[in-house]
Amino acid sequence: MCDLPLNPYHSKSDAIASHPPFEVKFHYMSKNLYRSILILLCLSLLAGCASASGKSQPLEDYTDPHGRYTFAIPEGWLTETEAEVLKLTPPDYQASEEELVIYVYTAPTDTIDTATHLEQAKERIEPFLSSIVDDDYAVVNEGQTKVDKYPAMLLDFAKPHAESYMLGRVVIVAMPFYILVFVGRGIEADWEAFLPTYREMLKQFHLTSRVEPEGDEVILP
Repeated sequence: MCDLPLNPYHSKSDAIASHPPFEVKFHYMSKNLYRSILILLCLSLLAGCASASGKSQPLEDYTDPHGRYTFAIPEGWLTETEAEVLKLTPPDYQASEEELVIYVYTAPTDTIDTATHLEQAKERIEPFLSSIVDDDYAVVNEGQTKVDKYPAMLLDFAKPHAESYMLGRVVIVAMPFYILVFVGRGIEADWEAFLPTYREMLKQFHLTSRVEPEGDEVILP
């Protein structure tokens, strides 16, 4: 499924009436998320959607301190690493809920067995996502894409916030050996303006040690 226009509603009541997924709680999102991972790993998903228009912010190269991947991040953004998580924030970040923030979760599983990989993915991804995306969020769009040639699924999520919305996107990449998750969120206007940059960042992500998948690269939605 391709990207849908995010959050065209002007009030919470309009959103709920016009888009039933706003009534879905996060634990249902998680359940569907893991089911989708299984489908991705077993069926080698179709190519992603065509790229949406928009201008990316200038990016600069970033290399994981553990040597697992290279990435592109917005120029001047701050990086913070803790265990398997990279946190990216603007230079003036004040740790408020409304501000843009990007997380990258990378962890090896050292297995190509699908069942074992999925079990490890569930055990690690669920608490990670729960710490970032609270129960008030609901899925408003689902899609398929590829990151570094690997099949990936994306979920756009949203919740009402003051006179606006909080929006974000989870991208989970299906590959052997690694659990790889990208999460970004922010207040509606900032997030929608940032999406072209988020797409470009993922297009430039590259694992430095990996099992090569088959098939051609596709453009991120």
